[in-house]
Amino acid sequence: MTRKEQIVQTCMDIFTESGTDGLTMKAIAERVQISEPAIYRHFENKEAVIIAMVAHIRDEIFRYVDEIAAQSLSAVEKLHRIFGHHLYYLKEKRAITLELLSESFFHHHPGVRRHMLFLLEGYHRKIQNIMTTGLEKGEIPEGVPPRAASILFLGGMQHLLTMFKLTNDEKEIDAVAEDVFGLFKKALKGGSES
Repeated sequence: MTRKEQIVQTCMDIFTESGTDGLTMKAIAERVQISEPAIYRHFENKEAVIIAMVAHIRDEIFRYVDEIAAQSLSAVEKLHRIFGHHLYYLKEKRAITLELLSESFFHHHPGVRRHMLFLLEGYHRKIQNIMTTGLEKGEIPEGVPPRAASILFLGGMQHLLTMFKLTNDEKEIDAVAEDVFGLFKKALKGGSES
């Protein structure tokens, strides 16, 4: 692990423990056990640190999506695995992802907002590619618009994330998540049960 990667991981730990208020250059330097000026050699400011955390989360999510996309599964099976993994990831990294993915948070940080948009657009492209391949293979009926379907897919996950943030009831969210994906799958099939 490089020093920069170590700093990013430390920032994620601090952010998990005490949110954005606790994420100061001084706190980062103390935790990494280097001087504050050394932190500034890697990151210009706090926003740059947060952008690095967003990039880290994006890389982790995209790595898994790419692994699933490369498997010889149907498009719907790929989407189901991605859906399940994404919810698992959000639960595992709950403290950081709930805050970083919160619109109220990145609304006040223009650089973070740009990176969040990059993450969301990239995620949509990956889901659209899986759907387009599914259309080409006849696994998804003709007429399903991949972009709209990817928004529906990711929108369902976003709403589940919000519910989880408000209720903290993991069992309920897991049960609802299966129902949500089942309904999404039914919608892809044109309302049929298969």
